[in-house]
Formats: sequence, structure tokens, C-alpha cells
Amino acid sequence: MLVFLISGQQLQRNQAPIPNAAYGPTKAAAHWLTQRINGEDEKLIAFAVHPGFVQTELGNRAAYLLGLEEAHISVKESVDGVVPIIDKATKQGTTGRLWDYTGVPIAW
Repeated sequence: MLVFLISGQQLQRNQAPIPNAAYGPTKAAAHWLTQRINGEDEKLIAFAVHPGFVQTELGNRAAYLLGLEEAHISVKESVDGVVPIIDKATKQGTTGRLWDYTGVPIAW
């Protein structure tokens, strides 16, 4: 199983004015890779998860740059959402897609 964590900021067409020129393309490349693995490997489960706007050092720094006190969700809330997605992942139902930490698929 291969799971990439992808920031929601890279999903938006009108991105917030925070410096992430190197960060964003790596997340887009990770999503592309999950698509390729899904098409080329019959057994490997590969997908991406957006963990939410999490109260980590990086998340809170981005929140500060956006004029917020802190990011929106706790690490525990994010983990409590992401782990079940990973635990229940299947080749047919999960692979090659992008998931929100709440378990909802997201259009890329």
C-alpha cells in the first residue's frame, strides 16, 4: 500500500497568497504517481489523502500567514479520519483517488 498526504491548498484554483512554490508541485506529482501506479500495478493499493488543515507547525504557520490564529483541525482529528480510510482501502474502491480526511472522495 502506498498513501500520499496531499495538502488541500494544492487542490484550489485560486490559491492563497502564501509561499509554497516548491511544495505545491510535489503534491501534484504525488497525485499523478498514484494515478500511474493504479493503472500499471494490479495489486498495489495507491491513493492520496488530504489530511485537512491540521494544527501542525507547518499548518499553523500557514494559518498565521492567512491571518488566522491556528489551523482548523487537531492532529488527533486528522489521524482519526485518515487511519480508517487506510484500514478499509481496497484496490477497487480506493486506489487512484484522492480522499478527504472525512472519507469523502475529492475531485482533483
